[in-house]
Amino acid sequence: MKPMFPRLAPRIAISAVLSIALFRASAAVLNFNELAVVVNKANSLDSVSSADLRSLMLGEKSKWPDGKRTAAVETAPDSPEKALLLKSVVKMSDAVLKRYYLQAAFTGKEISPPKDVASASALKQFVAGSPGAIGCILASQVDDKVKVLKVDGILPGENGYKLR
Repeated sequence: MKPMFPRLAPRIAISAVLSIALFRASAAVLNFNELAVVVNKANSLDSVSSADLRSLMLGEKSKWPDGKRTAAVETAPDSPEKALLLKSVVKMSDAVLKRYYLQAAFTGKEISPPKDVASASALKQFVAGSPGAIGCILASQVDDKVKVLKVDGILPGENGYKLR
């Protein structure tokens, strides 16, 4: 049986292969299920360990290696960024995290919870304007206003990235 459009078949096949390759490449770069750790562009760090990131986001660590104060910031409790932050960085539910901060305040532990902002856009604006700021947004929301840190030496979109 002859194809109805014999000259069109190879073009369609090539287009399909290219479309799939382009989709996979863009999905790797702009993974909607990966968090990007963002800091102010003036921050001298390029990478942070998972353990240090957790300490920074919990407010347990209040200074950068150069001695400057940190300022953790997070999005609203019902945001996808906050859900991923709780799951992959803090490793606590929102309820457990709230109890953690209450217990810290009750026992006199010097912990400052992250500043809450309404959206990823507000988080980027805060980080861009605050030299010691750190926060997490979806990798697809990153732009040139902020600097993305490697986590354990790996950037979002690279094999082995843990913040998903």
